[in-house]
Amino acid sequence: MIDEAAKKRPLSFLAGVLMSSFLALTLGACAPNVAPPPKVSQPAPAPVINPPVVQAPSTPVVPADTETKVGLLLPLSGPQASLGRSMLQAAEMGLFDVGNDDFKLTVRDSATPGGPAAASREVLSDKADIVLGPLFGAELKQAAGPVAAARVPMVSFSNDSSQAQPGVYVLGVTPESQIARVVSYAAGQGLKRFAIMTPNSAFGRLVLAAYQEQVVKAGGTIAQVTFYDPKSPDLTIPVREMADAYKRSGFDALMIPEGGQKLRAFAAMLPAFEMPTGLVRLLGTAQWQDPAIAAEPALAGGWFAAPAPDRFQTFAQRYANLYGAAPDPRAAIVYDAVTLAVALAQSKEGGDFSAARITDPSGFAGVTGVFRLTADGKTERGLAVLEVGGGTFNVKDPAPTTFAALIN
Repeated sequence: MIDEAAKKRPLSFLAGVLMSSFLALTLGACAPNVAPPPKVSQPAPAPVINPPVVQAPSTPVVPADTETKVGLLLPLSGPQASLGRSMLQAAEMGLFDVGNDDFKLTVRDSATPGGPAAASREVLSDKADIVLGPLFGAELKQAAGPVAAARVPMVSFSNDSSQAQPGVYVLGVTPESQIARVVSYAAGQGLKRFAIMTPNSAFGRLVLAAYQEQVVKAGGTIAQVTFYDPKSPDLTIPVREMADAYKRSGFDALMIPEGGQKLRAFAAMLPAFEMPTGLVRLLGTAQWQDPAIAAEPALAGGWFAAPAPDRFQTFAQRYANLYGAAPDPRAAIVYDAVTLAVALAQSKEGGDFSAARITDPSGFAGVTGVFRLTADGKTERGLAVLEVGGGTFNVKDPAPTTFAALIN
């Protein structure tokens, strides 16, 4: 049940009235037809006094509240309203698929003047058992405070792992999880020397840190790091620097955490600077998962990690049939969050939203594949490795279906 007005239902009271009474018994005897015996004086019988009728106090019987209350925070006004409404449709789809009448979804706009913090307080006033959302890391920073203070679990749709904390979970597919998967696979294929061309921004530095950590963990080395100004229209400077580094010492793989037209331009320029992409494996992130990227010849053979495409395609087709439009990839995260909340509610009578249940090491399975939430608020995922080629994305290494498969 979706309740956007957060109206509370009146409670039904059942009062029982108990009454008791005592009945007097009258005894009689019959004598035979003989001379009566001498009269014996007997005391008069005590009068029968009925006890007063006492009415039991009326005690209302409050029925057990078995309804699971879930707060949902989405931007339903402002510049992201269209995206927020499509995310709401994904939430409705998840609720209709696995929910029941005992599941109440209270939706609040994270973009109202009061902001995400006010939206959080509203769903908490409705006694939410768990809060889903908001969508963006900047919103999560504001929304998490009231929820954490109330000791209610929060599962956000953001992929900003810096906002994760105990009880505040980041469910989005983070760049760190993508990089860990593709670097591990590349190292397993014999690649040893890794380079990266990354934007000089907070995102670029986050990617670089994750890349360096995973390369070392996989037994490889960082051969070259090149930053570029994400606002500069001149892309030749970083490409020339990377090509010169390749000529000096060579490397096996080059990570480009970019997407869209800029990625296509980078890839097309590399051969012009005598860096053979056929000999250097290009690596990327889920930003590559774009039909225009699949059609770029210069990116053919490149690898990146993302949720298993078959699951998402099935979800996307059902979504399009229901709502008449293709879903944003983030809609799958919202769908999985709602089905996760239902699974927690059905764990036992009254639901189980404890940290121990939420962080079950066996994890959960959703449209985005298997995932498990960790005690520090982050999410571990089973991702697939995809290869660009032939105008499409081919599964190079399938996503694991259980976390047992991730143990080496």
